[in-house]
Amino acid sequence: MKAILDDIKMGSLILALLAAMVLPGCNPAAHNVARETGVVAGPHAPTIDGVFAVSSMWLGKNWEIFVAGSDPDGDMDYIWAEVSQLGGHMWDQHQLRLTGSQRTQFRGVITLPTPSFQSRKIWETLRVTLRIRDAAGHYSDPVTLEVELGKPTRESIPESWQDAREHSLGVIFFDFDMDYGEHSEDFKRW
Repeated sequence: MKAILDDIKMGSLILALLAAMVLPGCNPAAHNVARETGVVAGPHAPTIDGVFAVSSMWLGKNWEIFVAGSDPDGDMDYIWAEVSQLGGHMWDQHQLRLTGSQRTQFRGVITLPTPSFQSRKIWETLRVTLRIRDAAGHYSDPVTLEVELGKPTRESIPESWQDAREHSLGVIFFDFDMDYGEHSEDFKRW
């Protein structure tokens, strides 16, 4: 009987030690440790401090999306971009990594090339929703921008965003859904 009680005590001790090692890892607050980048995840969510993009442009041009963001913890990981083509069947998600001093504060431009040929439609509407994610898993509030392709540009880039062109945040390559109507067989991808 004593051997059975000793086995139970030993089993309880092992179970308690195992729980002490495993359970702290289940607490999201405990994940506030240095990552491979050496950045410690902080308690604050990142913010998108400003955006600008033209609302219309001709096809075949690069759509420039100007973005400024910050995080007092300095632990921003990437800009999450969700791209969708209204009226089309295409959407995609992209991560644009932030490195170095960009992890605390950045101001730059994201470039999205547009196709140089038109579909059967006269114009296309493209939507981009941006969020910033940090090392703790916090997201900024989303910001959504749209551009009508196949129309002249109605506004110019404000002077306050001109310097942001010098800081590329990355390029988004989007696979446009081009509706060619009766000629769609001529444009099938190989």
